[in-house]
Amino acid sequence: MSTSDDVPELAAFRRLAAKRGLLPGVLYANRFADFAVVMAAAAQAFELKREYSEAEVNAVLKTWLAGAGAMLATDHVELRRWLVDCGLVVRDGFGRRYVRGLAPAPLAAAVAGLAGADLAAIAREAIEADAAARAERKARWESSKIPESARQ
Repeated sequence: MSTSDDVPELAAFRRLAAKRGLLPGVLYANRFADFAVVMAAAAQAFELKREYSEAEVNAVLKTWLAGAGAMLATDHVELRRWLVDCGLVVRDGFGRRYVRGLAPAPLAAAVAGLAGADLAAIAREAIEADAAARAERKARWESSKIPESARQ
């Protein structure tokens, strides 16, 4: 079984999951590899070969953004557009039916690297580890402010 440190895409997802306020457009323009990982992770929320209505897509994306995708500062509508524009989700000509698409070449490695992983669990673990590291740093900083005479 692979760990997130063994697969570059999983390691990248773990790193990104602990962040907040990431914008898809900024990632696309400045860090395409991270953009690919985030979009591939969002696409993993959809079952292959299943048709979704727009309402179902919206519900899936809202749930994903509240959990594993909490690193993104976007809404489900913008994320849906990004997924369709990238070809990870394919929409019919009327915008009524959606299916998870085959990964286009620029995103294929990210999709393959994240396939089968429990991204929600990885995101939770990353957030918890980040919170623990922050608490530890804060405790060290606060203890460094205490005068030496008061520590004895």
